[in-house]
Amino acid sequence: MNAGAVVKSLDSDVCVGTWNRTVISVWRRAARMEHVAAMAEASRDMLTPPKGPVTFVAVIEPTSPPPEGTVRDELAKWSRDVVPKMALAVFVAEGSGFRSALVRGVGTALSAVVPSKVPFKFVSNIGEALPLVTPFLPKAETAEGLRDAIAYLRDCMNGA
Repeated sequence: MNAGAVVKSLDSDVCVGTWNRTVISVWRRAARMEHVAAMAEASRDMLTPPKGPVTFVAVIEPTSPPPEGTVRDELAKWSRDVVPKMALAVFVAEGSGFRSALVRGVGTALSAVVPSKVPFKFVSNIGEALPLVTPFLPKAETAEGLRDAIAYLRDCMNGA
């Protein structure tokens, strides 16, 4: 069941999708420029025209390495130009303590280019992300719906 998730970009490395007013990005392996472009396009589409708060959830699986130079630069541009228009951006750094710390370090460096009014959150699992996003969901939606949407996008990657 996809819980209303819409796939915007899909391959076995990265999936970008949307669910209600949330952009979801799942990174399984190395992200490339086209993945960041798809993420940015989905974000801009969700924000135009404004119809309420937009959130972003990135799930970085333990098998995804930190982004390389040009990809990191493009992520910084997205962080600077698009994320300030969102209500919240949550990065789920799955994996061991060291791995999670590495992802948080990259995320912190990227978020340094964003005005402080934009809340960037870094967590270790989906369960920690859900209560952060829930206050911004449309009234009819639940955290379980978001969990199902993320699971659906992950399942789509298995067949890509």
